[in-house]
Amino acid sequence: MKSICITLTTLIFATIAPTLSAAELTLTAPLDYQVVQRSSPGKGLVRFAGELSEEVAATDTTIEAKLVGENQESGWLRAGGSISGRKLSGTVEAPAGGWWKLEVRVTRGGKEVAHGSVAHVGIGEVFVVAGQSNSANYGQEKQSTQSGRVAAFDGTKWQLANDPQPGAGGGGGSFMPPFADAVAGKENVPVGIIACGIGATSVREWLPKGATFPNPPTIEGRVQKLGSGEWMSKGDAYAMLVARMKSVGVQGFRAVLWHQGESDANQKDATRTLPGKLYREHLEKIIRESRRAIGWEAPWFVAKASYHVPGDEGSDDIRAAQASLWRDGIALEGPDSDALKGKLRERDGKGVHFSGEGLRVHGAKWAEKVLPWIDAQWTAPRKANDGTEWTTFEQLPECHSLGWVSANVQSKDTKSWNGVLDEAKWGTPSPQQAVTRNWDWKVSDDQWREAVKQKGEGQREEVRFDLWLPDDIGVARGIVVISGHGSGENLFRRADMRALAKELHLALFKFVGNPMQRGFWPRSLLFDRLKLLGKKRSHPELEHAPLFLYGHSNGTGFSAIFPSYAPERVWGFVSMRPGITFQVYQPGAAQVPGLVIFGEDDGFFARPSREENLAVVPTLRKNHAALWNIAVEPKAGHGPGEKTWPLVFSFLRHTFAARVPVNAGASQGPVKLNTLTLENGHLGQNWDSTKGGYQTLTTASFANFAGDKATASWFVNAAYAADWQAFQLHGEIAK
Repeated sequence: MKSICITLTTLIFATIAPTLSAAELTLTAPLDYQVVQRSSPGKGLVRFAGELSEEVAATDTTIEAKLVGENQESGWLRAGGSISGRKLSGTVEAPAGGWWKLEVRVTRGGKEVAHGSVAHVGIGEVFVVAGQSNSANYGQEKQSTQSGRVAAFDGTKWQLANDPQPGAGGGGGSFMPPFADAVAGKENVPVGIIACGIGATSVREWLPKGATFPNPPTIEGRVQKLGSGEWMSKGDAYAMLVARMKSVGVQGFRAVLWHQGESDANQKDATRTLPGKLYREHLEKIIRESRRAIGWEAPWFVAKASYHVPGDEGSDDIRAAQASLWRDGIALEGPDSDALKGKLRERDGKGVHFSGEGLRVHGAKWAEKVLPWIDAQWTAPRKANDGTEWTTFEQLPECHSLGWVSANVQSKDTKSWNGVLDEAKWGTPSPQQAVTRNWDWKVSDDQWREAVKQKGEGQREEVRFDLWLPDDIGVARGIVVISGHGSGENLFRRADMRALAKELHLALFKFVGNPMQRGFWPRSLLFDRLKLLGKKRSHPELEHAPLFLYGHSNGTGFSAIFPSYAPERVWGFVSMRPGITFQVYQPGAAQVPGLVIFGEDDGFFARPSREENLAVVPTLRKNHAALWNIAVEPKAGHGPGEKTWPLVFSFLRHTFAARVPVNAGASQGPVKLNTLTLENGHLGQNWDSTKGGYQTLTTASFANFAGDKATASWFVNAAYAADWQAFQLHGEIAK
């Protein structure tokens, strides 16, 4: 496939000599004016690729990307990617909008050694348009994009979407520019069009190669007669359609807009008219087969289209067939274009194609169907796992993130730390990597507000909130609140997590997005969202329900720190594979049951050393009588596996039973949680880093434990202690 290439001269440091050598970088993706389908209202994933004129060692290189708009820019974003010889490729999550100028750079040792850009890239909505002439360029008057934010792709290149649309038949006008302008105006994002329409085609001509039917269409060039007397599609139109759909990748467009039917309805030679029953069967086959071919369930909108001229203004049979696809959930409802008559048709209403005014009205009718559906994709309730799931999105400023608060508000005093952690063992960190030992937060809301007033909110970024409630839950007794960072996304959707929530009458709530996912300030940010969601979902108790918190890696900045400033609301928390174990040291959360799970082979566990990371919980136990325990998963890395979750669920179940009163309800206000005591719990011998692997660790009631009671792991009861012991011995617990 041809591509628009941008050639750049860059300086690449030689790997074996201090001299500089020039290299040329040709960027092949994204293309100029390309529109990338967004994955949420506020962002999408941009894939980029390029080729260097000479091989470059990838050692110690970093790939970054930046998007620059007319009035804003993203700043340099760390991109996932690689350099292999002369090839460069990567991805970056970028804000919706555009046109953006995309800049990509490669650095080594903090110095830029390569830089390139693409002038126009959009993150927005992409549509495939297919069918016959009224889905192509046969309108009476050429249309052009009024917003300047609509581009078209012909399978080779992108360009502004002025008629005639590249990739479709005909040389006249189309409904696509006015339709796409309406979408761009409503959604405030660029729109991409992949036009595939072919004039005068029957649905029979769009069938996959080898599909048969009893009677031929009026035009026979794309079909052939078999010796049996049946007819067969040659499959050319279908192959072209699938190739165009594949060209933008899985989930690379929003929907197919199908406008076709005139060449199957009321043909002059009645033997070539297609019965509605067969029309339905053929179009269903095209939809289902194309979905299999592209590897995902692409939505299709199907219009009612069978109009010819005055006096032949539609076929009830074909229209009913088209509507049956909506009714049976195979396709979505497109506009009734047969209703567009008179001056909206060419030649003063005498023709089958649309006039200039008709094209604009036709585009508006498509937008009326598509736009509400797009909005529903983000927020419509979804049935899942015997419950219902809702999603909302907000653009929140950077000042809410823990990193911003740590840098701009929190005291840098580290004197309060008296454990064995030694920051010197990290080497000499750069300013961007420096780690503060003291995460004992003493930040007031007023201090935070004053810092925001002085320094500004920072850039806004999308945060996604997901709520799941079991069917027939009645009043929710609690909420499992999950940072979506890392494994949190998976945990929220796990069927076994939802089964446990259903059993205990719990809601599940997840957030993901940099202003919140690694931890946030102030705490009201969470409570305000729970209050709003509770009101919307007729569950006002969500505002005051007890919480169980989960965070993975840097998501520990939420799950371990939040209980320190709202301990009265949290019945327990899990810190899964903390990215920085320093932040787990939270004296304010000491009386909230906590589980910290390390992976033995996790690189973060070894940084700066296992011994120092393992010291955090015992030190907090000793200094503050913390109700916490450590688990080290043998032979496991940074991500939890299938054997990890049963321990998490056991901890959740047993702490819920111990902390949340049986008859308590949050409908009238916060639930007063049961207070636990050290003496009523159990203790366990901590994992020995010098031995590693699977270990037999003794457990006993507090009174009978023979080891150091001040530093041993603390368990809520004997049942959870047994599960923890089995996990350390076998790497799993009995089901």
